[in-house]
Amino acid sequence: MEGGKKNMDSSTQAGSGSGFASWYQSRNGGLAVWRTLLVMAFLTAGSAVIAVSAGMSSGATAAIMVLLAVTLVHALVLTPVARLTLAGPAAKGKAKAKDSESDAEDAVSGIANRRGITAALLNAMAYANRYNHPLSVAKIEIELLRDIGSALGRRAGDRALQTVASVFLETLRMPDRAGRYGDEDFLIILPHTLLKNANQIAERIRNRIEHVESASGRNKLPLTVNIGITQFRKGEDLERFLSRVDKALSDAKKSGHKRAPAARSA
Repeated sequence: MEGGKKNMDSSTQAGSGSGFASWYQSRNGGLAVWRTLLVMAFLTAGSAVIAVSAGMSSGATAAIMVLLAVTLVHALVLTPVARLTLAGPAAKGKAKAKDSESDAEDAVSGIANRRGITAALLNAMAYANRYNHPLSVAKIEIELLRDIGSALGRRAGDRALQTVASVFLETLRMPDRAGRYGDEDFLIILPHTLLKNANQIAERIRNRIEHVESASGRNKLPLTVNIGITQFRKGEDLERFLSRVDKALSDAKKSGHKRAPAARSA
């Protein structure tokens, strides 16, 4: 019985020690254990050198001690440092890319923001200008978005923006780009697209939005949009290009607010 009790006590103490070590390691992120092993490595190396110098140990024993110390130092110091050195630039690159991506994304709609879509448009213009490929752009404005936000709250307005953005993702082709350009308007980039084909795409978007209701609690929000479209002219700059699509949008808005007017071109 006493032997069993002693064994039980020993097991309990061992379990307690193990539990404390686990707690301490988790509490300190493993740094205490790492530091202890590192100190042991250097002490082992130092002991080996002293033993050989004093003639207190055989060459074989000293060699084993040195090998053990070198192995510990390599595992605890050199390998982690090498990994950090190699991973550092890659980690910084990923973080920088992530920050850059978030800077070009609209927080509400989840698609590109004004900065992101403008950069994409400049690239598309340069490509179209260089290779003489057609390029069309559509500007889409949600009608009465401010009234929706005023009447039903900001979340309802955000939901309307998200609904329209989801229609873009479902309707547009792979090379097309969409982004939120202003508070209530979006810019759609249509590479390799003539004006007549851009009108067809815009009409699909308009019809799709008309049949999608933006839900906000118990309220169902029927959405309508105005769309202006224009085709890129070789040699024109960004300001001129966007001024023409703004003119097309203005013409569309003059058609009235009772319905979503057909897309106009300029």
